[in-house]
Amino acid sequence: MAKLSIFIDSTGDLDAELRKKYDIQYCAMSVSFHDPADDKDHEIRASLDWDQGYDPKKLYDVMRKGQKIYTAQVTRQEFLNCFVPALEAGNDVLYIACSSALSRSIDLAQQVAKELRERFPERKIICIDSLISGYAQGDMAIRARNMSEEGKSIDEIAAWIEENKLKFNQWGTTENLTYLKRAGRVKASSAFFGNILAVKPILISDAMGNNYAIKKVKGRKASLMEIVKDAIASAEDIEHQTVYVAHADDPEGAAFCAEQLKTLAHPQEVHIGIIGPIIGGSTGPGTLVIYCYGKKVDVIGK
Repeated sequence: MAKLSIFIDSTGDLDAELRKKYDIQYCAMSVSFHDPADDKDHEIRASLDWDQGYDPKKLYDVMRKGQKIYTAQVTRQEFLNCFVPALEAGNDVLYIACSSALSRSIDLAQQVAKELRERFPERKIICIDSLISGYAQGDMAIRARNMSEEGKSIDEIAAWIEENKLKFNQWGTTENLTYLKRAGRVKASSAFFGNILAVKPILISDAMGNNYAIKKVKGRKASLMEIVKDAIASAEDIEHQTVYVAHADDPEGAAFCAEQLKTLAHPQEVHIGIIGPIIGGSTGPGTLVIYCYGKKVDVIGK
């Protein structure tokens, strides 16, 4: 059986430690913005290692100063740079992509894969639309690696992910609605009155892969407790799984959520990580998201 190379992209948010531990690579997207600090336009690789001259605080401070972050999908050349060396090494390739409702990277990846199958007919290349993003997307890759180590084939792994991908749950909230408005995710009037009233949206990834505000909660602390409770309610066998808490420059909020999860549900592990520049570029600083595996998502946002 061929060795398996597993790829996510910049929305998968796995940090260097997890990527190294599970031998997972990523295909980078890019972000562009104007930085008031130097009054220059920048376009940088959406690095999960934050090694492009912008750490999380510095990039999110750009947003706090009123600047919009523009995001771009994975390029054709980036896919080639990632996939070809793996195929030349005799590996099969599994790419777990950001939700097609949020990025068209999956479409381009399918085109590239079709071309590469002609060059490497003995190798298998499978691209999966995860219908989610963030650490849930990354968790799929981790589980794929574990199955690979157990001797499962790429076809068996891909079939399992396709059958179970809607069981990866996302529960998130934002510090305010300004950034979602700027990214075109909510109406200007909703953002204005929501901020005045301290209304916080509770965001899920629905069954179509869209980020959907399933309800609203008044107050920051209340919203954090709400996503903790919702995550616990949606998780199955939480005592034997890793729950992921991701934040956009709010380590205190992430620590609070992690502590509540440990107190109320006793997960096997709670992993705290940073929301990368692609997701954070739309949701803004102060975003907090909890990811867990459990009940199948059947909500379709309107």
